[in-house]
Amino acid sequence: MTPRALVTGASRGIGRAIAAALASHGFEVLGTARNPSSVVGEQKVPGVQYLALDLEDEESIDSVITHAGALDVLINNAGGSQIGPVEEVPVEAVRRLFQRNLFGSLRLTQGVLPGMRARRNGRIIFVSSYAGVSPVPFLSAYASTKAALTALARGLRQEVMADGVWVSVIAPFDIRTTIPLELQFRDDSSYKAALLRVKEVRDRSLEEAPDPSLVARKVERVLAARSPRAFYPVGRNARLMGFLLKHLSDRTAERIVRKLFRVDA
Repeated sequence: MTPRALVTGASRGIGRAIAAALASHGFEVLGTARNPSSVVGEQKVPGVQYLALDLEDEESIDSVITHAGALDVLINNAGGSQIGPVEEVPVEAVRRLFQRNLFGSLRLTQGVLPGMRARRNGRIIFVSSYAGVSPVPFLSAYASTKAALTALARGLRQEVMADGVWVSVIAPFDIRTTIPLELQFRDDSSYKAALLRVKEVRDRSLEEAPDPSLVARKVERVLAARSPRAFYPVGRNARLMGFLLKHLSDRTAERIVRKLFRVDA
């Protein structure tokens, strides 16, 4: 029987690369986009059926759950990004970000889990971010959503492992994507100069980063593993960063991050 997979945020970037990889390996792929009719030309992956999904709309999420039916694989990838000082970012904007990056994925997972557990078979992958492990200044709200997503996934893994469902987190580090970055700061902000320096470093780093296909290949390896691990960093220098964070003091790690992102320039 052909395995069925649902990939959220499949219209571009990491989600599109994952959908293309799964389709090329014989999966029946359902991919979501906020507006499927806008997915045209080369952006559209052959063999992928596109569904409308707005992670801020409960009815839209429930509609995808109903349409998707029985799934072998769920890839929770869709989400948003945001930059702004904690002091100034509107709380409502952070709530919306949590809805897109955490609560929407939680609801989708709740919708497909009963079927996976009943069949005693399923794979769920949460595409998080290394920012959830090592936050960057002014990307604090975004990092907090990814840290929460990672914690949710790792706890869920323990809940359903005995039922034949494997849950893993993939945490990209410096992957070239087109995810929109919301700017949340005042024009007269005293943080503005430092924030814009951080954004400049971040944008340049993403432009020079590896292609999203690197994440897709990691997804393939996770799905092929008999007993996949809980957490997979992926991207340029991801393993090195993990090693340094493990062995450096917090003060030293903070000093490196501040210098790297020119916070005090």
